[in-house]
Amino acid sequence: MKTKTTTTAPSLIARKAVIASFTSSQWRTVRRHAAETRAENARHGLTDEARVDVKVCNDPALEEAARIITAARADHYRLTVPAADRGMRLLPGARQLEHADTLQAHGVKFQAAVAQFLARYEALRADAPARLNGLYIAAHWPDLDRVRGSFALSCRYLPVPALGQWDEWIAESASNATEEIRTRIGEALRAAAEKLADPKAIFRDSLVGNLVDILNLADDLNIAGDPAVADLVAQAKALANVEPDQLREDKTLRANTAARAADLCSLFSL
Repeated sequence: MKTKTTTTAPSLIARKAVIASFTSSQWRTVRRHAAETRAENARHGLTDEARVDVKVCNDPALEEAARIITAARADHYRLTVPAADRGMRLLPGARQLEHADTLQAHGVKFQAAVAQFLARYEALRADAPARLNGLYIAAHWPDLDRVRGSFALSCRYLPVPALGQWDEWIAESASNATEEIRTRIGEALRAAAEKLADPKAIFRDSLVGNLVDILNLADDLNIAGDPAVADLVAQAKALANVEPDQLREDKTLRANTAARAADLCSLFSL
């Protein structure tokens, strides 16, 4: 459900947040095999419906690099809210150091994984004809320098524009940010309400941990200063002030927590 967001002064957002632009890429190892694709279409009497893709390399360092990119992107999204432009997100100034340190840690691991892969690349390329047999295509294995240049994991921090004709951009960004923070809180509350309502349902500590995490971030991520979000956060924090084991051991507390979480979802139309 969309929320009404009052017009937010550009200077306020500029003081509270920066634009964080996340970039990631890596060498693409799944390639289309043109000859096999044509043959497969011909075998079935088709024109261009079938596709034959080949994973030309499955080195474990590449898998690790992909995993790190996924984790880094998840942390980036966790600490930011969307701006008006796709790809840009607003990072609360109070969280910029945490964001930078987190992505730097991911970057160190990413570069280590990439270095391991690049050190093995020439041997992998030399082995590829025998390993891939008839599916080997030399063009799928470019020179080492080109492969090296395909890896990236970084984030740029830019000031939020506060001068000129930026009111509309700021208003849309504030609305997007408010909607996302409400959605994230709502998803955590709804998950808790549904799982805890069943007294026999087994749940992980993360059920409470995810709610606590988003509530701890919410005051900073509420960059538009929406009072409804602030009220929701205050009420949900009181609800989340329990340990998972308490909920497992105390059936009354569990039932009351589930009911209150459901009430909050209803009250705030989450």
